[in-house]
Amino acid sequence: MRLLTEYMSVPEVNGAVVNNNTPVDKKPALINKEADNAENRNLQLARQVDEQKTKLINSLSKFPVTALWVLNNYEQQCDKAEQEDDTAVSTEFSEFLKDVKKHYHSVSQSASANIANEEAYTNAKRRLSFAVQKFPFAFEDLVKLVDIIAYAFKLRGLSFQSTSQEKKEYEIILKRLHGASRRDTTSMADQFKAMALHQHEERFLFLSSDDMGQLLSDVVLSEHFWLLYRQQLATVNSKLVLFIANQYKGNFMDFEDLVQEGHTGLLKAVDRFKYRLGFQFSTYAGYWIRQAISRSLSRSERVVRIPCGQIATINKVFRTKDAITLKTGNEPTTKELAEQTQLSQDEVNTLLSISQSAVSLEAFDDDEDEQSFAPINFIAQNVFPHSYSMIADTQLQGLVNAAIKTLNPREAKILCSHFGVGTDQQKTLQEIGAELNLTRERVRQIQVVALNKIKMRYGDQLLSFL
Repeated sequence: MRLLTEYMSVPEVNGAVVNNNTPVDKKPALINKEADNAENRNLQLARQVDEQKTKLINSLSKFPVTALWVLNNYEQQCDKAEQEDDTAVSTEFSEFLKDVKKHYHSVSQSASANIANEEAYTNAKRRLSFAVQKFPFAFEDLVKLVDIIAYAFKLRGLSFQSTSQEKKEYEIILKRLHGASRRDTTSMADQFKAMALHQHEERFLFLSSDDMGQLLSDVVLSEHFWLLYRQQLATVNSKLVLFIANQYKGNFMDFEDLVQEGHTGLLKAVDRFKYRLGFQFSTYAGYWIRQAISRSLSRSERVVRIPCGQIATINKVFRTKDAITLKTGNEPTTKELAEQTQLSQDEVNTLLSISQSAVSLEAFDDDEDEQSFAPINFIAQNVFPHSYSMIADTQLQGLVNAAIKTLNPREAKILCSHFGVGTDQQKTLQEIGAELNLTRERVRQIQVVALNKIKMRYGDQLLSFL
């Protein structure tokens, strides 16, 4: 059930108002399309997105299954972050999870013990609801939780009865229940079967049938209007994505890809923007759009991707290197770079090695210049002998040495000198005869006798190497 997406890279506390006593209208106010300017329209849309998201979280927090789902998903994530020394993320999540886990166990024990004190049980559920409302839910988390509650409502055999809802709202709820716009119904059914909930556990996690029916309309409608205003806010600022993506035009990525990455950053800005802080949405969204585009460029410019944190350190090392070169006129050593950047020499060597760009050995297909050469044309072509040939040469050398040892010294001297065995120079029969004080004919006769001896003893073995 683990659903961690890119929409939740940094934990943050929701700016939600967790007061349940505040009256909430089921139908949100309409947005004034004739706003004074774009920022006022962005502010109105951001306010509606935040209000609908707050209503959705408040409605989901009343279901104990929400707390159980949070614990199952994020406890393992928190443990993994602690093992990787990600102290910032693990500390934030551990505080939220500890609070949720404490109140969930308190409510669970009260429900299983069937305590007669209804007031204490209600107070425990209210404290659990407050703890869940403070949790930093991601976009996928909220959508998945609504999927679970809608599927559980349908699985329990309940039917939604329209009371005060308008026809359009009633159709929205029915469409959500039938799962016409959702996916993963098969995997969700398997999860419910694996849980094997008893009737008491089902009533505890998803409330009673009456309470679930009353809260279902709030959950579905809040999700619908939250997604609607979220889409409107992203659509209104789509021209900002085109404007920023045009500034990065001319790189190795297509303009359509830059726009797609920019929209990813825009959606992150929509999910994270807090209108109560008083900042303009266009300024905030521009930061996330630029970050998404720049990170996509850094991921795509290399064959082997380098983490974004390492790229910043690499740029720091190269800036320091250029500054030292400009000041002294000489290339800095690794020790000097390590002192200036406050890194170890091993880290500097590692950064310099991974910063090297990959170059193709072969020529590019679109290279029409006939005089252009690929790097492979300048690399020495080393031809390595086959291992079988090396073994054969070694055995042949040993066999020749053994055959020479069977001859007398004069015969061995004549053969080795004439055929160059064990020497770098071959001699003629005349030169060998002058050295041994023999005639040329006599040297030839001794050589024939020596070759016959070798042929009789090692002829078959030597013939196998031909």
